Amino acid sequence: MTTTPRSLSPVRRLIISEILIVLILAFSFLAFQLLYAQKPAVEEKPEESVLLNVDIFKVAPISFQEILSGFGTVRADREVTLAAQVSGEIIEVHSQLEVGCHVATGQLVTTPGKPSRQRKADQLLKIDPRDYEQRVEQAANRIAELQTEIEQLSVQKANVDRQLKKGESVLNTLSEEYDRLKEAVDRGVGTPSDLNKALLEVQRYDDTLIQLENQAASIPHQVKAAEQRLLTSRSEKQRALNDLQRAEVVPPFDGVLSEVFVEQGQYVRAGEPLVRLTDLSVVEVPVALSFDDFLQLQQELESDHNPAVELAENESAETSWHGYVVRTSPEADAGSRTVQVFVEVSNSDDQSPILPGAFVHARIDGRRYSDAILIPRECVVDGSVYVVNVENAINEEGEVVKVDGEVVKVDMVRRRTVELGRQFQSMVEVTGGVQSGDRLVLTNLDIVEDEREVSVQSSTTALDEVGSLRNSVICPLASDSQ
Repeated sequence: MTTTPRSLSPVRRLIISEILIVLILAFSFLAFQLLYAQKPAVEEKPEESVLLNVDIFKVAPISFQEILSGFGTVRADREVTLAAQVSGEIIEVHSQLEVGCHVATGQLVTTPGKPSRQRKADQLLKIDPRDYEQRVEQAANRIAELQTEIEQLSVQKANVDRQLKKGESVLNTLSEEYDRLKEAVDRGVGTPSDLNKALLEVQRYDDTLIQLENQAASIPHQVKAAEQRLLTSRSEKQRALNDLQRAEVVPPFDGVLSEVFVEQGQYVRAGEPLVRLTDLSVVEVPVALSFDDFLQLQQELESDHNPAVELAENESAETSWHGYVVRTSPEADAGSRTVQVFVEVSNSDDQSPILPGAFVHARIDGRRYSDAILIPRECVVDGSVYVVNVENAINEEGEVVKVDGEVVKVDMVRRRTVELGRQFQSMVEVTGGVQSGDRLVLTNLDIVEDEREVSVQSSTTALDEVGSLRNSVICPLASDSQ
């Protein structure tokens, strides 16, 4: 008879499992301790300092001229719209009355070695002059009539004077006859009727003389009135002659027709525009500058010096035209906070003329600086710069490091406060704090620290930085550029 083995109870199985787990953990801990005891000891090495690589800027005085820049639109120095001064139909026009036609005014032309001659002006157009010719003729006729009237009054005045003289003589004779008759009547020889007739005759001649005197006195007033009407008629004739002359439209100066408003056969009234004439020989460019730049030019102009100007199509283009600052605006623009200066350009001095309406970039000669200190603005951090000095190397014990008996030199950074002046794009003038020969840190300024050793990689100078500027705001003088 066979027997089956008895199975372990659940409690015993749990106890055996926990014992096995404890044994495994204990064995693992002993193995870890054995392995950890065999680990080699870590050797500590002294911390090595890493040199900071930097680029530097070498400070050196530079003499230069500031270039003031601005933009402006070219406009003609002389431009006029000719308007009709009289009314009428246009009966003649210039053979090339169109935009771009060159016309000349009448003037005295002098040629060396030859006699002077009067150049005839080009006639742009002609307005029907018949009405104005008739007005001239009518005024001339009135003048002739008045001159005849004045002559007649002069003759009349002479006749009246002769009659007065004769009448006075007759009156004297009649008065003497009256006096003799009166004496005869007083003696009883004459009759009263004869005396009365003599008295009436005297009175009649006296009245005649009074009329002649009044007539003689009125003639000068008539002559004066006629002379005033003569002056008026002469003025009317002159106005008619002026209108007749204005019927022919000629240019007031040499120029180019930039706009034509009329054509032949058109009726125009006084005041209507005919053509627009532009003089291209001289143009001007209003350029807007900051107030500081304006003050520089104002001082130059007050000293009777006109700053030279170079003009180009844009900021980076080569100079195409040359001019001079001739005047400045008396007031600033409140919106843009700028002041306009006016540049005059003579097209006769340049090969290709500059045309009105062109938008140009102006480079104006500004103030001159002698032996100034310029540094890149990026060198300045919170009003200070980092200067690289060559100093003795010092070890941890504070002793000077020597190799083969010679002192080891290192580049050490020192922070220094500076005083700044005028800015020129990426360059700035330094008025105090640095001097010629100083080396300023250009790169890694976000991590550089005072009294830190650095390694200099490269260096630049003021001339190098000026040459790399986007626009020519600084022009080194000849002594510095050589």
